[in-house]
Amino acid sequence: MNLAIDIGNSFTHLAVFKESRMIYSQNFNSHSSAELRKALKLLPKKQDLRRIGISSVASDRTNHIDDIVRKKFKISPVIINNKSKLPINIKILNSYTLGADRICNAVCGYAEAKGKSNVLIIDLGTANTYDLVLKNGDFVGGIIAPGVMTSSRALNKNTGRLPLLDYTELSSNAPLIGRNTFDAIRSGLVNYMKFATEGIVAAVRKKYGHKLLIVLTGGSSGLLVSKLDFKYISKKNAVLEGINIILNSGKQRKSGS
Repeated sequence: MNLAIDIGNSFTHLAVFKESRMIYSQNFNSHSSAELRKALKLLPKKQDLRRIGISSVASDRTNHIDDIVRKKFKISPVIINNKSKLPINIKILNSYTLGADRICNAVCGYAEAKGKSNVLIIDLGTANTYDLVLKNGDFVGGIIAPGVMTSSRALNKNTGRLPLLDYTELSSNAPLIGRNTFDAIRSGLVNYMKFATEGIVAAVRKKYGHKLLIVLTGGSSGLLVSKLDFKYISKKNAVLEGINIILNSGKQRKSGS
């Protein structure tokens, strides 16, 4: 079994995989050591963990969580980065700047495409990322834009009177034309993300060919369910699945070398 840990800016997600199947998952505050230890205690009993992988965008928490996991399980975790053994080829300039979450998303998307088409992985969260992996496995780059709540906070902070809308105040049914300030902001946050995403997909298809698999993930992706004008595969745990694929890929390469 593999333990996958995805350390985000606000929340950390962990999951246990038996081969490719997720059998347990848990989320907790990234800045709470107590919640981490509680989550680890709740792991399924009598499990036989072989490998642990960590994807992190919060460097200040990586060493701390790595230390706790290493002591508990007596396993050295794989910290995923641009130098990791991957089933894809990173073709991005200055790849040391590439976030581990984007690497894991790219791996997950490539596995879904199975080499039959290019794949665009769309992760809608604190930042909205759009990453392209060609069918030959080359991860050629992507697009990074502000996420919906990042945009909401920016509107509130950088204007004199616009209110801050919480995520719970947003809806996939946001009107196109808001008849009051709140609805106008709702439309701007949700519909702007919708039209931007559709435009990006159309532009990528025009440049790289229409045979393009779309994988949609991220905490804000639910706001666009049934609103997008293209077909896609929804992946709730793309980063965790990517971690697991990397761990299994590394195992296969090692045993075959």
